[in-house]
Amino acid sequence: MLGINKILSHFGIQVLPQFIGKDEVMDHPIVDMKSPVNFRMTRRGFLKVAGTGLTAATLGNTLLDFAAWEKEIQAAPTEMIPTQCNGCGNRCGILAYVKNGRIWKIEGNPEANGNLGLICPKGHGYVHELYNPQRLKGPLKRVGNRFEPISWEQAYKEIAQKINLILLENGPQSIFWVNYPQSNNLYALRLMHALGSPHYFTHGSTCYTARNAGWKVTVGQLPCNDLGNAKYILIIGRNPAGGIDLAQVKEIVEAKEKGAKLVVVDPRHSETAVIADEWLPIKPGTDLALLLSMIHVMIKEELYDKEFIKNKTVGFQELEDETVNYPPEWAEKVCEIPAKTIVRITREMAQARPKALLHRGYHGAFGSQYLNSFQTARALAIANSLLGNINREGGIIFPKSAKLGELQPKHPAPELPKVQKADGTGIPGRYPVGSYGDGITHAIPELALSGELKAGFVYHNNPLRTNPNPKRVIAGYKKLELLVAIDTVLSETASIAHYVLPESFYLERTEAVDTKHSGKRAQVSIQQQVVKPLYNTRPGTQIIIDLAKHLGVEKYFNFDIEEGNRLRLQPFGVTLEELKKKGMLFVGEEWKEGLSKLETPSGKVEIYSKALEDLGFSPLPRWEEPLVSPDPKDPRSFRLLHGKQAIHTHSMTANQPYLMEISRYYDMVRLWMNSERGKTLGLKDGDEIEIESSIGKGSIRVRLTEGIHPSAVWLPSGYGIYSRNLNNAFGVGLSYNDFVPTLFDPAVGHAMTSEVIVRIKKA
Repeated sequence: MLGINKILSHFGIQVLPQFIGKDEVMDHPIVDMKSPVNFRMTRRGFLKVAGTGLTAATLGNTLLDFAAWEKEIQAAPTEMIPTQCNGCGNRCGILAYVKNGRIWKIEGNPEANGNLGLICPKGHGYVHELYNPQRLKGPLKRVGNRFEPISWEQAYKEIAQKINLILLENGPQSIFWVNYPQSNNLYALRLMHALGSPHYFTHGSTCYTARNAGWKVTVGQLPCNDLGNAKYILIIGRNPAGGIDLAQVKEIVEAKEKGAKLVVVDPRHSETAVIADEWLPIKPGTDLALLLSMIHVMIKEELYDKEFIKNKTVGFQELEDETVNYPPEWAEKVCEIPAKTIVRITREMAQARPKALLHRGYHGAFGSQYLNSFQTARALAIANSLLGNINREGGIIFPKSAKLGELQPKHPAPELPKVQKADGTGIPGRYPVGSYGDGITHAIPELALSGELKAGFVYHNNPLRTNPNPKRVIAGYKKLELLVAIDTVLSETASIAHYVLPESFYLERTEAVDTKHSGKRAQVSIQQQVVKPLYNTRPGTQIIIDLAKHLGVEKYFNFDIEEGNRLRLQPFGVTLEELKKKGMLFVGEEWKEGLSKLETPSGKVEIYSKALEDLGFSPLPRWEEPLVSPDPKDPRSFRLLHGKQAIHTHSMTANQPYLMEISRYYDMVRLWMNSERGKTLGLKDGDEIEIESSIGKGSIRVRLTEGIHPSAVWLPSGYGIYSRNLNNAFGVGLSYNDFVPTLFDPAVGHAMTSEVIVRIKKA
């Protein structure tokens, strides 16, 4: 499979000739940590250490027979336990092999929809975090500027006392919970509702909420892509090979091997662009112009699916009247893609319909990036609808989903909160298209500074590093009367918490059953314990249940994880034992082609949205400029873009020595800049540059390349760690969040994290 080999080469995945690590300077690496000491482990150094071990192993005159010991260890039986990787939010299905009580290796679970038997570099690297000496080893309490170890019982009692006092004085709307996706999210939500609080947040407002809102308004729900059966694939801004979405990459490669064409529209020559037939370096923030022009061509040349438009959509005539304003010649001036190219790819897609698709997108381009992201997602959904590919093979499909069973009536659910979310999601007039379920996580610091939020739980999340405008985030979270962090390491957020509750590593814990991985047939999955916990840590679900009992809402949590999982599985007709044996099980009916009634007010694709019009927003996608743009007269002015590299997940994997060594070895911690723009600034490849925005500044080395649009520079995410407790990552690179001001889109409330202009000069 040539495509896969090209991607792996682009990632730089091969056996490394050396490994650079960090020395642990204290037995308890999170108390009064000093600056880390660097060292390079050489073969000579290893033999010296090994020689010391041999001397220590000598008993009397008898030397331990290490050859016999090694033979015995190698001969030990292995046990295979299916579980889920936690190296990123995809939670891919894996098979973990245990030998002598330790992890021996992991393999991809071939039954898993999300990864189809593959494991990415992040998954392979993150498994080593199990044995990271910097892991949290027990509960901690802040005393002045230090942390002191305490018992679980003391931590629970003191947290409960403080929370109940805050509830009494300020009401349930004063507390919140924020987390990155985990399978036990429903239990966290249940806890907040039990306490009367509506304030449950995810990271969505800094990632995907604009995309989700655009699709939901237009077709009623978020679909997925039938990439493996497509004949023509157009990907705008999304980078599944860098993301990394293993199933999508595999399906794209397989589709190409069957003759499909892949076109990538991206300001940067991404990992996915490496395997594309064509790369179109669009001007950042103008994807909406491209889509409006493609729609113009489809309508003018009657390339659309007339039967589908007639029977399954509303508002086509209004769309035709509007898009007459957006011919390819206009779009060329805006997005800098030649008019003839726009016409050609539109015709090519129409020729392949309905097995032609425009990728549904994710974080990049229109996830939560620009002022026009919401309407860009709408235009993308409409363009797919014109191709007649909605819920068609090789097009955009609605995945089969599995609804988990309820805990009630045996374990009644708490009433829904009687107060509104303070961030304004779901309230007409204040981000009415925003996601109530996700909330606006980057609003938390503002709400804390205003005094509306008094206490919070941060679980499997690190907002002090992964949210825009960190100085503002730090100020907000530090003003809280109580901050509880649930984490495996002392991250930036955990470092300022009043209490830190250590979660067991994912290979040490069993969690709630999950239905995240959907496709043409739904799946139910489980993350289960593979090895015994190394330290005094607990699973996330157990922490939630324990907190509930100490907070006086135990009536909603009178169950353990096993009983909860059995109740959740009841609708599927499968047992917990069957699921544990396989890790993933298919449930429900197979996907079938065809479209009935959609989950929109009209039951059809809403090209023209009366609901948006009633809320005071444009009912049709219309051209809208980005919020800010570089100064064309200033050679130092650029738009700052960002994105993932295939070896890191946000800030979570940066401290992993093997993954960080790949970053160093292949010189990946650099800012991308167009070569010609770099020359005008007197720069050479590898030079140190200074970068500054309205809120932050920093320095980093530059990578000069033809693989990025001249108006932009690009920073890889996952770096810029400033917690001194994470000494493998501390001080390496920059984070784009250091330069992004706190912004709120007027419709969705998303962070608009690419609406930032920076000025660059040679250091």
